Amino acid sequence: MVAGELRQQTGSDGIDRAKRWLNYSTRVASIYTNTDKVFKDLLHFQWPYGGQGFSFDLGGKLRGGDLHDKSFMAEVKAYRYEMDSAKEYREFIASCYVAFQEKPDRCDNLIWLSWAPFQAQSWHKHRSAESMKKHLLHADNIFRVFGTTSAEVAQTKLDEQVVFELTNRLWLLTLCDEQESLVITSENYQRIIAFMGIGEESR
Repeated sequence: MVAGELRQQTGSDGIDRAKRWLNYSTRVASIYTNTDKVFKDLLHFQWPYGGQGFSFDLGGKLRGGDLHDKSFMAEVKAYRYEMDSAKEYREFIASCYVAFQEKPDRCDNLIWLSWAPFQAQSWHKHRSAESMKKHLLHADNIFRVFGTTSAEVAQTKLDEQVVFELTNRLWLLTLCDEQESLVITSENYQRIIAFMGIGEESR
């Protein structure tokens, strides 16, 4: 199996595992993936410049407490170690920025869900406005987001309010195999779902 095929298989497996873990939290009212024929368009967006698109891996609606009826979209990285997570997180920030500008109602919560942290020494800064601006103005993102290769021009186009919104909406979740196991059992999950009066079609 070549590296690209392995990455694709790991990605598909990670999405399934993330979906299961989120469902078993009992805080997810509905969830879908970018391969679900009916819903995949809800996760797809266009870069403002360059003519290409991108998709989040998961999306849906949360339930309960302060999160009730709030939307979410998630990017899933089931890597065993850091790999190129820093680069992919940079693209994730740009994706969140563009998605919020286009469809803010789908962006109540934007989740980076992985099995390996990256740049741990600056982990506490990953959601800061300063860090997000740096990612948006990076050479990887600057043209497809702002339509220019000039950092000075892009800076004048950067929407500070959108960046501020993202600092309040972004989640960084890191799972591990043991954490996946330490959730409610399938049998008890079914009992809780029945008790809550939620049908199979709602999940």
